[in-house]
Amino acid sequence: MSLLFLASLALVVWTFAGYPALVIALARKKSAAPGAVPVSVTVGVTVVIATRNEATRIRQRVDNVLASHYPDDLLHVLVVDDGSSDGTAERVAQVNDDRVRLLRLPTPLGKAAALSRAMVFVDTPLTIFADARQSFETFAVRRLVDAFDQPSIGLAAGRLELAPDETTGLYWRLETALRRAESRLGWAHAATGAIYAIRTALFTPMPAGLILDDVWTPVHIARQGHRLVFVDDAVAREPAAMSDSAEFRRKLRTLSGNWQLLARAPWLLVPQRNRVFFAWFSHKFLRLIAPWGLVLALVSSLLGVVHGAAAWLQLAFWLQLTAYGTAVLALLAPALARRVPLATAAGAFLLLNFAAMVSLPAAWLGQRHPGGFWRR
Repeated sequence: MSLLFLASLALVVWTFAGYPALVIALARKKSAAPGAVPVSVTVGVTVVIATRNEATRIRQRVDNVLASHYPDDLLHVLVVDDGSSDGTAERVAQVNDDRVRLLRLPTPLGKAAALSRAMVFVDTPLTIFADARQSFETFAVRRLVDAFDQPSIGLAAGRLELAPDETTGLYWRLETALRRAESRLGWAHAATGAIYAIRTALFTPMPAGLILDDVWTPVHIARQGHRLVFVDDAVAREPAAMSDSAEFRRKLRTLSGNWQLLARAPWLLVPQRNRVFFAWFSHKFLRLIAPWGLVLALVSSLLGVVHGAAAWLQLAFWLQLTAYGTAVLALLAPALARRVPLATAAGAFLLLNFAAMVSLPAAWLGQRHPGGFWRR
């Protein structure tokens, strides 16, 4: 029982604390290149916005991109409407600006297929991917483009800033710090779909029904030998906090997408073929199985209580029970939980790991019903 508990605990600690601490520590020791001078890059760029049923916000989103601090003649917007039924395409068509194009798909294909269709019509050296929900800060496009100051850089990922009252705020700040550190070490392997840019020529078409376009594209660019960088001051803002139920659905979609990605790109599990294997395995894959480490740790310590095992193992059970109780309180009574230190973070952690536990069957169901996982 003790060995099972310790092994389970080691898996959980490495996944959520050990690996992040190692990466952040290594990144702090890695100094910037001496005498590095920022270089301004100015080339044609197309912002691709894939959308479905976003009539209420798509016009504002397009206007937001067009207001970017970037030369007007080099900034283009391509909206791909994935079979919307609420007049989204009509709202885009009303935009009186020749920099804006609309690709209207008559029937819904899913976001991945919609993006692949749209990329056929992109003729600029760089492409920026964006969602309809968020908004760019004025200099976001400029900062992303400037990141391509070396031919070896194939992708630049921006930073998503959540609403101030978002319950997963602490988790997302830690995730952002981890992505920033991985970028500095050359270990970056993902982006947020709300804001990232690529060299257009490096795009790899995505299979229909794919959930994680913002992981598929980065890992395939890394596979081609190009670097991925995190651009801290290229910011997209989330307009409002999600409810716990909406956040759970988003996490479930993301985590099941990682299982799906393994089925579509099994080479990720082969260190010789995956240039960022260590980072991807520790950051992405272990998060899919770490929740089972939590379960085993709880069960093994419970058995320790039942069978009168060592006092430290019994204490571990009661500490876990207290932590889970605090997390459940945070989810059921968020206003009350805000008065308890770290309770909100505990709730977000529980939500994340429960989503990971059910992500495999969700991925299987998603394969049977691929239209059900369109990003919101």
